[in-house]
Amino acid sequence: MFNARLLIESIFATILVFAVLGLFSVFPYDIKFLNPIKILMKDFKYTDIYYSKLADKDKPMNSEIVMVNIGNLDRGGIAAAMYNLQLAEPAVIGVDIMFYQQKDSLSDMFLREELSKPNVVVTSVLHPDDDPPSLLVSNEYFGDLNYAYANLVSGDSLNSTIREIQPFFNEGKYYDEAFTSKILEMYDSSAFKDLQARGNETEIINYYGTYKQFMDYEAEQIIYGEFDPEAIKDKIVLIGYMGNYVGDASNLEDFKYTPLNHEVVGKSIPDMHGLTIHANILTMYMHRQYIDKMHVAQSFLLDFIVCYVHVVLFMFLFVKMHLWYHLWAKVIQFFTAVVLIYILFYFYEMHHYLINATLILITVLISVDVLYLYETLAVIVYKKFGIKSYFIHDH
Repeated sequence: MFNARLLIESIFATILVFAVLGLFSVFPYDIKFLNPIKILMKDFKYTDIYYSKLADKDKPMNSEIVMVNIGNLDRGGIAAAMYNLQLAEPAVIGVDIMFYQQKDSLSDMFLREELSKPNVVVTSVLHPDDDPPSLLVSNEYFGDLNYAYANLVSGDSLNSTIREIQPFFNEGKYYDEAFTSKILEMYDSSAFKDLQARGNETEIINYYGTYKQFMDYEAEQIIYGEFDPEAIKDKIVLIGYMGNYVGDASNLEDFKYTPLNHEVVGKSIPDMHGLTIHANILTMYMHRQYIDKMHVAQSFLLDFIVCYVHVVLFMFLFVKMHLWYHLWAKVIQFFTAVVLIYILFYFYEMHHYLINATLILITVLISVDVLYLYETLAVIVYKKFGIKSYFIHDH
């Protein structure tokens, strides 16, 4: 049934599948039939389906993190909100706001006093490509604050999906910590040491949920005392912009794409503010709910093996049952996709283990048609060099 020639040639055909896929990925022109493949290869992960469609949307609220939305509040209002928050004795206050210029002198003075408190971490922007690397921070008037970079790992943070965080930046003599890492260090030193011990350059963000999974207040509520101090005491408080009001999706400022987006492919509207992303990252750190991922070499080997098995089946059907080839191939593809996705989701949800299967699904998808190219090449080789192929032998 599966003779040696079939098994050997399937190796060459599998290599051709990967070669064609590589060509598609770098093809410079916009061809419509290639667009779905390019989208999948560029900015799609099967975990997007998990978070968007399958993940539990009714998780209990994480009461250890409180988010405060500044909305359109001025600096005086921000300072007043921070002052009232400090009266409730939070463990850490993370300020995800940049203050580039001086404005009203009185407001700036009060704000500087609040930002300089020892339990306050202020966001900055890391420029890793500078020589040496540097931080873009708020105006020097506010002094030497407890800064930490808020960069999120993304090819283009305006259009790409935020899936990873770089907890630490360590290049040569330059070392700095991410916004969430520094907050974690001040809140839970044990969890911080566990994060350090992992030694990963980047961590996959295990999203806990939307803003609804966290306690939130409008800054005006804090100013007017319309909050429970016990909900703030010894907790992490994150202050930043979440729209004109919490839940506002009309203003796209600091709005990012995440795997929780309802549109899995071809996203059109961002779905999460940066402050909520930071809350998700901190939740992952605090609960030690890290995602481990398969090594690149292991992933490629798995991709090749799965593709090879399918090429063997498809090549056999191509030659022995050519009339029904496409029908049987589609049935096999569908069965493979269902079984594979089930296995991947199981490992991701139950074991927090990421197997990068995008390449597997794409190679299984295109291998059906690549065999036509392989047959053409086999005929050319036979006519020119007299070397028989599995296709030629059986015709």
